[in-house]
Amino acid sequence: MKILYLDCFSGISGDMMVGALVDAGVPPEKIEVELKKLPLSGYQLQWGKVMKKGISATKFDVIMLENIEDSHDHERHHAHRHYSDIVDMIERSELNVEVKKRSEQIFHCIAVAEAKIHGIPIEKVHFHEVGAVDSIVDIVATAIALTELHVDYIVSAPVPLGYGSIRCAHGIYPIPAPATLEILQGVPVISNHLPFELTTPTGAGIIKSQVNSYGPIPSMKISAVGYGAGTRDLPDQPNVLRVVIGERIHTRLDSLPLSHSKEETVYILECQLDDMPGEVLGYVMDGLFQKGALDVFYTPVFMKKNRPGVLLTVLTSATHVEQCEQFMLKETTTLGIRKDIWVREVLERDVVTVATLYGNIRVKQAIHKGKVIRQMPEYEDVKEAALTHQVAFLDVYAEAAEQARRRIKGE
Repeated sequence: MKILYLDCFSGISGDMMVGALVDAGVPPEKIEVELKKLPLSGYQLQWGKVMKKGISATKFDVIMLENIEDSHDHERHHAHRHYSDIVDMIERSELNVEVKKRSEQIFHCIAVAEAKIHGIPIEKVHFHEVGAVDSIVDIVATAIALTELHVDYIVSAPVPLGYGSIRCAHGIYPIPAPATLEILQGVPVISNHLPFELTTPTGAGIIKSQVNSYGPIPSMKISAVGYGAGTRDLPDQPNVLRVVIGERIHTRLDSLPLSHSKEETVYILECQLDDMPGEVLGYVMDGLFQKGALDVFYTPVFMKKNRPGVLLTVLTSATHVEQCEQFMLKETTTLGIRKDIWVREVLERDVVTVATLYGNIRVKQAIHKGKVIRQMPEYEDVKEAALTHQVAFLDVYAEAAEQARRRIKGE
């Protein structure tokens, strides 16, 4: 498993993220070529090495061109874009499917926060700073770089916020900005006691939508380290984002997340159905699990005109959200899907195999603070052994549970 660790001790912004990933080995030429697939003009990219408190880091900048042809004025004067326009622009481009998905996840995360803050539907959200060309480039370039690295899992340190005030499109706001705080609900944060904006809404959107868990650096075999420079010089520490890339290794002393469990970002997809036969509902559930859903369930509801129906709820990771959405739209009678992003906390898990009187049985383990607190024999293995040996299911289950207990005790 390839892991990316975000050591954001001085915060995170879009340009710092891109700079760090390039510093870790992503070719800048790859990002430049892919960005040309977006219908954006009037800018150029600038890469360079800078020193931040003795650390050599890559500085990434989007330079807005001063002398733009009249034919480009339309683009230049539409720095404030609606969320739907940005998504449409990304969807219509020839970007890689994975790049599109990651880009839209980041924008969606920010749009949900903006919609809540301003009290409007997400479709009516229009961005100011995030809608500007440089911010769009930062977000899509981040998606390009993450896709190029082929990372399987992303872990982040607690996110520092800073304090003070900052001037935004709507006036002078406190630090952290309202959008940043809204986005980072459920994410471990720290103040860091620095009177600056350390984490921007774009940086928060990247963290919330792309990170799988939070805590210290996990056990890994390190293959690359990168430093992305911020613009400001901080008084007592380097203003850089450090990324660490490596292959996961498993040890008994593995670093655990802060709460001795794991936080994951999951998507919640929902729709109500009142005109589908039960057989089709069963087919839909099976199909969603095949598409990668983490969980699927139906809740009885009464709908318009007192019609009995069901609320279909699907939990899925960012990797499979698009496949699940398309399956729901194709295989159910719904005309739309509600989508939200939640953070869930789960115990660390493992699977071991134990020898029993009825053959080998897999056992799932729940781990808390490095200790096994629950063990559950695998249903399918128990079922197969019970049928094969013509014994009671509960007898096989009890035997597997006992052997698992003895394994833990070292008996």
